[in-house]
Amino acid sequence: MVDITHFKQLLEIDDIQDRDNALRRGFTAYTEPLDITGYESIALVILLNLTYSRKLVDDLLDKVLAKKTLQSEFHLDQCLNEVLWLHTHNLKYPEIRVSKQRLILPSPSLNAAILSSANYEQTLGWSHDSAKVNFAKLFGSQFVWQGQLCCLATILAVAPAEWKVAFQALGLAVKNFNNLCGRIKGLLPKIESPDSVDKFSIQVRMPYRDSYLSITPVVSHVLQSEIQKVAIAKQCRYTSIGFTRPASVGDLAASLGGNIKVLNYPPRISQSEAEQNTSWLVRVLRGESVLNNKVLFQKDFTGALAGLSSVGLALALKQRRQQKVASIKQIRSTLSAWLVPLLELRLTIIENNVSLAELSEIKGSLEYRFLIAENEQLLELLPLLFSLLNSVLSHSVVTSKYAFNQKLMKPLKESLKWLLVNISQESNILSVDLDEDLQHRYLYLKGIRVFDAQALSNPYCVGIPSLTAVWGMMHNYQRRLNERLGTTLRMTSFSWFIRQCSSVTGKKLPEYGMQGPKENQFRRAGILDNRYCDLVFDLVIHIDGYEEELTELDSSIGIIQASFPANFAGGVMHPPEIDKTIDWCALYRSEAFLYSKLRRLPASGKWIMPTRHSINSLDELLVLLKQNVSLCPVMMGYLLLEAPQARKRSIELQHCYAESAIGVVDCTTAIDIRLQGMHNFFRRAFWMLDIKETSMLMKRI
Repeated sequence: MVDITHFKQLLEIDDIQDRDNALRRGFTAYTEPLDITGYESIALVILLNLTYSRKLVDDLLDKVLAKKTLQSEFHLDQCLNEVLWLHTHNLKYPEIRVSKQRLILPSPSLNAAILSSANYEQTLGWSHDSAKVNFAKLFGSQFVWQGQLCCLATILAVAPAEWKVAFQALGLAVKNFNNLCGRIKGLLPKIESPDSVDKFSIQVRMPYRDSYLSITPVVSHVLQSEIQKVAIAKQCRYTSIGFTRPASVGDLAASLGGNIKVLNYPPRISQSEAEQNTSWLVRVLRGESVLNNKVLFQKDFTGALAGLSSVGLALALKQRRQQKVASIKQIRSTLSAWLVPLLELRLTIIENNVSLAELSEIKGSLEYRFLIAENEQLLELLPLLFSLLNSVLSHSVVTSKYAFNQKLMKPLKESLKWLLVNISQESNILSVDLDEDLQHRYLYLKGIRVFDAQALSNPYCVGIPSLTAVWGMMHNYQRRLNERLGTTLRMTSFSWFIRQCSSVTGKKLPEYGMQGPKENQFRRAGILDNRYCDLVFDLVIHIDGYEEELTELDSSIGIIQASFPANFAGGVMHPPEIDKTIDWCALYRSEAFLYSKLRRLPASGKWIMPTRHSINSLDELLVLLKQNVSLCPVMMGYLLLEAPQARKRSIELQHCYAESAIGVVDCTTAIDIRLQGMHNFFRRAFWMLDIKETSMLMKRI
């Protein structure tokens, strides 16, 4: 947080225009707040002069103009009226047509696994009429006073003596000061929420107790402000969401010129190569090396090596541990990607009964020894692989300093050893009894295509579509299936594998609708900026139910396919093209049989895995994302801001305002999941919705 000396330095800037620009910036919500303790009179002058447009103010420190402003009853009333529109959560974001409503609610319950406004001191923002944006600055601008982050409205509600003196110095009588404080206190209750849902507010239907609850997601002013600060300081990867009428959105959007920053962490998925295994086999038969050497020169791997070689330079013990764990994890992941061609070829040779005679041309090579070695003999190849690894590293300018590095020799060798041990211990899934009868089913949806899905999963981050959107699609699937079968089957959890993900450029043109005050004008709504993506993914859904219902399900694959939903995360969803994947929808009763299919998923895709990381602040989240490139922020669910209640225009009997929560997922490669084994996959790869009285969050089963 900026200290008091910085504010003093801003006041000492000689050039008036430069000083005004610095002061205007200092009193916005997207910068570190200025500590004005002891400078109350000067701060009051600045705040009064901020209520005018730039062209009417030559100097923000103009005391004469400030006195004139304070004596103008009309101007002061205009500023006071905007106190009525201060909020903790912005109902007009991103839909500016929401009107005559504001939200002042306490922060949600603190949860160590997610990031929300509960992790920060509550502050107030403003949203109302765009023409009044300057009037709102007097009582709504943020600063630090006596160690507390506040605005003039929250200070005057308790009428401190220091500010009484400041107002008197500008000619305001004590009687008028007390009257001003009383009016502000009446306009700023501790809790306020609308008694009806605006027709332009989004409503999401979520299960609650034995019925459904209507939720309106709202954006937290303080959390959105904190994201702007780290984005402007370039401490994170971000993109901007543009608004053509920013002053109508709120003071934060207006101060940023309508460019709201959001975290931008899409999943790192490369495009898979067609018939890759076949091309690898051809290259082996030609005597060429098929090891994926290019991954050893990528920034992720070199960053992990650099982090591991300098881990002792970190100041705190916790930082050293986090850096070491993250570096070793990345090294293992990269080395597994390096060996992927050989790992896949081992399975291809086994499954396709390729004879050893066909590999005679490469007899004696490292590749040949790896492909024909029995599982228990793989560890004998460690010295050769370790030597080859260092040799590859030494032949590049980027990585030569890491080859045969004393600090890296042991961790690199241990990582290779870990890989070989896990490969040798990998269970032969195909030899397991495939007729194992379990009292549940797994529905495997393969190669599902989605077009124009929402990549902006919540108001704070872009990248992976919302986990609650996956759950919502699954719940819709469950309802449609039960309706057709007359059953009470439950789709309880899911595991998600993204094969391909690509962003969609451009803005979507809204559909025609009945607009206008009386809803009698057939026209388009305003264009809202958003982020979309096209996806190809696999989904494994766990199904629970009575034995007779599961038996009926086994013979109803046609109905299962017919019940497939058409929408996902706001996009259009389709099964794969018929000529590519015929068995796109399959039902399994054996975990071993299912896993035998899942372990052959393409190495280019990523499993979206739960994590156990705790997040106490945005800075801590960014450190995690920087240390471990496989982590991505994502929409994790909703935190209720109030007790559900009846409201007009609600789509359910009970309605509630809720804040979107930011969580962290691990985008794990298919080969990493395969090496960790079947039991690990079914134990930690599945997501479920955890519904409580104050939250609805996705979590690991």
